[in-house]
Amino acid sequence: MTAREGPFASVYFDNSHNTEDAAAQLDLRWRAIRKQLADEGARERTLTALDDAVAAAPPSEGRAGRALVAGGDEVVLDEELVEPPPREIVRVARQPYLLPLLRLSPVVVPHVVVVVDKTGADLFAAGEDGAERRTVQGEEHPVHKVRGGGSAYWNIQHRVEAVVERNAAEVARAAVELADSVGAAALILAGEVQARTLVREELAPRGKEKVVELEEGGRADGSDPSALEAEVRRVLIEHAERRRQDVIERFRVEQGREGGLAADGLARTTAALRSSAVETLLIDADSLADRLVWVTDAPAQIATSREELELSGTGAEALLECRADEALPAAALAEGADIVPVSGEGLGDGVGAILRFAI
Repeated sequence: MTAREGPFASVYFDNSHNTEDAAAQLDLRWRAIRKQLADEGARERTLTALDDAVAAAPPSEGRAGRALVAGGDEVVLDEELVEPPPREIVRVARQPYLLPLLRLSPVVVPHVVVVVDKTGADLFAAGEDGAERRTVQGEEHPVHKVRGGGSAYWNIQHRVEAVVERNAAEVARAAVELADSVGAAALILAGEVQARTLVREELAPRGKEKVVELEEGGRADGSDPSALEAEVRRVLIEHAERRRQDVIERFRVEQGREGGLAADGLARTTAALRSSAVETLLIDADSLADRLVWVTDAPAQIATSREELELSGTGAEALLECRADEALPAAALAEGADIVPVSGEGLGDGVGAILRFAI
């Protein structure tokens, strides 16, 4: 996206469908947004592409938001947001405005959900490259213990336990295989208690260390998936927040070490981006505010002053001043760095970075 030629139109707006007149409200909202984009200099072909995108997708059921970014005659980003943005954002600029998307979209946590019973399991895996569903159907008979006594009783009991254990082992193998394929950070087990216990015991060590067990969910007809979905969302949100806090803590540790792999403030962070040294970019949008930087046609060539880029050998005619909250994410993405939105962490100028190597 950042390699395309601008200007880009970026909009974030309420796309809810929780009232009877939602469609009419969206039409009015879009007309106002379109006029603002036109007033800010969006090209007519860009506006037409956005018109088509809005018309092609109905308002989302319930409360939701939408993010659209277009350049030229193409919509390059169209994302549904789980919540409307706190305020409507409309911007035309040289770079796409991505920070709101990073703040409003849930962090993708690669994971596997396994809903298990004695006869098998339903598995769902999600990662950076998409999702996959599988069903493991083991042996169905006999899987229930019987009442009684004598040698026949003990033989049946043994057969029941053996079948259930074999089914659990097959589910465990499939779960670890899926977890490996998506690089899962969490392996979520739900379903029957005994079956969960057996599957957990059969997991390879690399699977056991990622297990989270949930009481919700089941495979039986009539089971309500909504409770399980809510619990899975909770687990993933908590995991994402722990990962974000780990990044912040690592930044603080590196910042406190002599020669540590951290850059704080706009000048040092932009220097690190120019050197391709940034592993993770931390941005506090509120603290960064409307600060400006200088850039060239190459997104990672970014500095706090024109002179810095001129000294680097870039032709003066290629230089342009623009907003830091647009240019920094573009530079980070161009370098393959991660971006972590933060708030209230006291970063100098609202930005910092964990480095790949010292500069």
